[in-house]
Formats: sequence, structure tokens, C-alpha cells
Amino acid sequence: MRVHVLRNPAGGSASSRKHAARSIGALRGGGHEVIELTGSTADDSSTALAEALAAGEVELLLVAGGDGLVHLAIQHLADAPVPLVLAPTGTGNDFATALGITSDSDIERALAGPTTAVDLLRITTNHSNPTFVASIAIAGFPADINARANTMSLPIGRQIYTVAAALELPKFTRRRINIRVDGAALVLDTAMLAIGNTSLFGGGMLACPDATATDGKLHLTSIEGVGRLGILRHLQGRAGGTADRPEVTRLVGSRIDIETPGIDIWGDGEPIVTSPATLQIVPHAINIAGMPAD
Repeated sequence: MRVHVLRNPAGGSASSRKHAARSIGALRGGGHEVIELTGSTADDSSTALAEALAAGEVELLLVAGGDGLVHLAIQHLADAPVPLVLAPTGTGNDFATALGITSDSDIERALAGPTTAVDLLRITTNHSNPTFVASIAIAGFPADINARANTMSLPIGRQIYTVAAALELPKFTRRRINIRVDGAALVLDTAMLAIGNTSLFGGGMLACPDATATDGKLHLTSIEGVGRLGILRHLQGRAGGTADRPEVTRLVGSRIDIETPGIDIWGDGEPIVTSPATLQIVPHAINIAGMPAD
């Protein structure tokens, strides 16, 4: 089988790069033709993938990396028939984890097995092309943390978000945001707004616990009216997620409009757009190979 590959040789830890190399070596050892699409920059990789897809050369794409690389790939694979295989080797592997795919998953089995059509979240504005998000779109304090972390080179790994949170905490503020969920108006006084296609963000934070990538719905979680200690309590909960407390609002819909201007929206750990913006679910947008059976 011919397998096109995307990886990020400059990103993540040494162990992550070694794991990605091991996954690709296993493909070659299994007799597969491996075609590297990885460029020296993300833009180069994106261009290489776009050109290969346009030429009809891609039978299957393996992404050996984390959520940022998945985010790059889905911009090109949305509504395309090419199956995606995930080898989660990044610092944050929220999308793969939510799908039940781990670093120990059998790539050979994924190549031979059936594919599963999963949903994506699509974000549009009046001034930009659509952007797809695999996991969760966020706004508020976690987006501030993400923005700060992206300016830092140390520490390496998940600890960078802990340090970024400490640096951003003195500037913490809630946002008053006007939204519509399937047309119904709502005003949020939010410290964290998460709109999920899946359940996880930030390397394991369970923000939208009921969300799955196959339910055809967006899941909104907003943490309301809390101060610095309150938002830290939720963010540090991680595996426990955003507990069912009075300050937590949860809603489900197919379309969410963020109407208040000037709200920075991030997704899959990447900056996306500034509101106003529309977020919609796109059912069965990509095909994933190697998802475990229910």
C-alpha cells in the first residue's frame, strides 16, 4: 500500500520524534511505500499535501504527531474520501485520545481495517475562509494561556501550559459574550467557553464530557461568574473535567453564533479567528482508519 505521511520533525520532545520515526519505520518494514509530505515549515507541509491531493496521488494519509498536525491535515481532508490514520506522538493528542487511538495502537491493523466517518467543527466569519477544528474551540482564559504558551520555548511538554497559566493569571478577566445556540439567544459571563466536537482539549482537559465525534452535535461548556481561583480549580481538574457545579453551563446544538466582536477563538491549540463567528457541526466530514470498535 502507498501511504503518504505528515510529521513534524522539529516539534515536540525527542521521544515524540523517535516514536514518529518508529511508526514510519514499521510501515516500511511492512512493505508499504512511504511518501513523505513533511516540509521544513507547516506552510510547506500544507502545500505539499494540497498538491498531492489535487494530483489524486493520496490513497491514505498517516499523521504522526499531535493535535496541531491533525489540524493542518483536516483543512485539506474535510469532505475528501482519503482515509486518515493517526499515530499520536505529540505533546497534546486530544483528538486521537477522544477517538480511542493511542500511541500503542496497531498501525498495520488500522491500514487493513474499516474506516469510520467522524464529524468536524467548522468555523466561519464574513472575512475568512472556513476553518475546521477536530476537537474543541475555546475562548476566554484558556485561549489566553494558549496564546502565551505559543510565545514560550521552555519548558518543553505540558508543563509549558502550567507556566503560561501562572503568567496570565494576574490579567485574568471574564468575558461577557452574546451567543445564539440554534437561534436561541444567550448572554454568558464566561471565564472559559468551550465548544466541542469531541470531549478534550489542552492535553487532557475534559471540557465537554458528553461530546463524541459521531453524534452530529456541538457541545458547549461555559464556566460562569468565577474568579481566578475558580477557573484554576476547573482547569487543574483535567481528567475530572468541568464538574457539574452551579457555575457550569452546558448546551447542545448544531450551530453556535458568537456575536460579540473581538473574542479570540482558538481550536486544536491553534489561533483561528476573532469573532463575530459561526460554528457549525459538519457530520461525517472525514474518514478515520483504526478507530477501536465500540
